[in-house]
Amino acid sequence: MGLRQHPGPLAILGLFLATLLSVGCSLSPGVAGSLLASQELTTPGGSSGSNPSSVPSPTLPHLASQVAPEEPLPLAHAMERAGSHYERGLRAMRSGNSDQAESDFDAALETLLDMSLNGQSGTRLLETAEPPGLPSSAWLVSLASPSRSLVPEPQSPPDPDEATQEAPALLGPQDIQELNEEQPDDTTPLPEPDAEKHDIPIVFNDKVKTLIHHFQTRRWDVITRAFGRASRHLPMMRRIFREKGLPEDLLNLAFIESAVNPWATSRAKAAGIWQFMPSTGRRYGMRSSFWLDERRDPEKSTRGAAEYLKQLYEMFGDWPLALAAYNAGEGKIQAAIKRQRTRDYWRLRLPRETRYFVPAFMAMTIIAREPERYGFSPPPEAPPEVDVVSLDHPTDLKTIAEAAATTPEEIRELNPELIRWATPSDMAQYAIRIPAGRRDEFLEALERIPPEERITWIRHTIRKGETPTSIARQYGVDLRAVLDLNGLRKRHASLKPGGTLRIPPMPARSVGVTAEAPRPARAVARAVAAGRYAVEKGERYVVKRGDTLWDIAQDHAVSLEELRRVNNLSRDATIRPGQKLQIPRASS
Repeated sequence: MGLRQHPGPLAILGLFLATLLSVGCSLSPGVAGSLLASQELTTPGGSSGSNPSSVPSPTLPHLASQVAPEEPLPLAHAMERAGSHYERGLRAMRSGNSDQAESDFDAALETLLDMSLNGQSGTRLLETAEPPGLPSSAWLVSLASPSRSLVPEPQSPPDPDEATQEAPALLGPQDIQELNEEQPDDTTPLPEPDAEKHDIPIVFNDKVKTLIHHFQTRRWDVITRAFGRASRHLPMMRRIFREKGLPEDLLNLAFIESAVNPWATSRAKAAGIWQFMPSTGRRYGMRSSFWLDERRDPEKSTRGAAEYLKQLYEMFGDWPLALAAYNAGEGKIQAAIKRQRTRDYWRLRLPRETRYFVPAFMAMTIIAREPERYGFSPPPEAPPEVDVVSLDHPTDLKTIAEAAATTPEEIRELNPELIRWATPSDMAQYAIRIPAGRRDEFLEALERIPPEERITWIRHTIRKGETPTSIARQYGVDLRAVLDLNGLRKRHASLKPGGTLRIPPMPARSVGVTAEAPRPARAVARAVAAGRYAVEKGERYVVKRGDTLWDIAQDHAVSLEELRRVNNLSRDATIRPGQKLQIPRASS
């Protein structure tokens, strides 16, 4: 959901200059040269525009006020308004707000397209023999030589704390570029879809046919894997859409958005099967925190997507427009309808991704309804059978897996909304999904583990002058994790020397990490070597009053299992003051 890319300032300049300079090259050399080289444009402004012809009113009454005919903007006014949008877009880009930058650049581009030059609208400039002079617009000149701050920098290595995207989207930027430049080399006629098998109107035009061919040839493997993932979720998704009274064909939107991958994350930070942005996810009741991202929960995100699609259809009364709004945002589609005075999706000038989004959905819907006719063989639907168990204490996924006699990978597969190594520490109760038929054994196994031993921490002794920020940096963990685990709000909170902080046992990683947690970082080993933890010479430790195996393991940066193993202690064994324990060698 949401645009993954935007035309940016160079595209605005390119379109504007190409439009003006390709109409018979009739601009004078002085005007053309001043546009690209001068910081002051002194040619006179354009004349005001003429009235456009009237167009029919839309059939939906709630849109009537949004599509009333407008006067095309005079050139000087259009340049001023486009420049204002452009400057805001630059500021948003520099501050990292890509969504706002995209919106402002698109607004600048559409303002230029809708302007009037000597009575001609911007979209008819190519029919104009004598375009007028250009008004003074320094922003357009500066755009011809973009600042170095806008030049893309070399890509940094992937952030290990970012969610992974195991399956690419069906329609990424590279696909759109290929589709925009090439025509399919296979002219074999495609089977005609059976309209009676679909519950929304299906369009089978040349663009849809091109997308079907692209999916058959360039995305066959991605779609095949997506069908495999969909076999786990489709029964649930179908049930929710039926409850909402939505056409089941809309389920194929999940293929276009994420290839039905709960772990998919876009560059714009949209996440999950339905690619909700954080703000839209919150609107539909999906929580996001350090521990949890319910946009990745297949059932909760499907309910949110169904509600959102239903509202979009009520807003636009047309599925192509509703789907375009799902991709680009309802405000952008409403603005395009108002400016361009048409409610026909296929005639609207929209951002390039949105222009391909609806044809891609149509193509995938045609394939999914009769996959064998188009070269695909989906597996039978096989939703996982699970038991839902309520946990009353934060618990490692590894501990949950052991108690459920399964693997951490399967627990992650059943609970993709859990983006860390454990259930949330800030929730008194958490419902976890485990393989069906193991509830009683799971609860019995968990009962044998003391609550304080169900989740792994490193216990850090606070020194004078330390802050949560410096401690998080020392251990190489996420600051949010340190604050969250210890109930702190400020990154530079005052800490009492001699007290302790709980530290995650590894650099806090997000979903997609399937390896077991590594040993504690070098900082722990250095702390042990510096004497900040009481380790006797000869790798032995004398138990003190109040010690538990859990505390000893944490203070010496070893796992509880290792400590038990080297001392031949059972899970139910107790320790007593004065007892000597062998400490496994600390490792970095």
